[in-house]
Amino acid sequence: MRELARQRLIPFACATLPGYRPAPHLARLAEALEAVERGEIRRLMVWMPPRHGKSELASIRFPAWYLGRNPDRRVVLAAYGADLAQRFSRFVRATIEGPQFRCLFPGIRLAEDSRAVDAWDIAGRRGGLKAVGVGGPLTGHGANLLIIDDPVKNREEADS
Repeated sequence: MRELARQRLIPFACATLPGYRPAPHLARLAEALEAVERGEIRRLMVWMPPRHGKSELASIRFPAWYLGRNPDRRVVLAAYGADLAQRFSRFVRATIEGPQFRCLFPGIRLAEDSRAVDAWDIAGRRGGLKAVGVGGPLTGHGANLLIIDDPVKNREEADS
């Protein structure tokens, strides 16, 4: 089961989030995200109604799993506001610090000197995560993986 959770996103989500029960549409999303991790898909847009599990899988479990498999890569996680991006970052960080993650990816941990909610690194590696609001400062921060979740706050803003 551990090896399966290292290799596949849904088993990873189940291992790191007790009680996680993926619906069939999330299994399809996980397959696409796994293809992104393998480099088979370079750009992926996901359109899903609110409260259907997209953010939990794509913006929290996926970056943690991605960094477990690729600890030398950089992730940028963006949302309409820095507070939402930082909230996702907190959840990713907590997942990586959790005992289930450490069991699956031993040796991968957060750097002690880089643990801010908006930017943190993997200890002894080149990888890490930067959380930013859309339009926020990102100069000088490259990414191997860019996730943009909820780039607009509401309908009014989207129509502007």
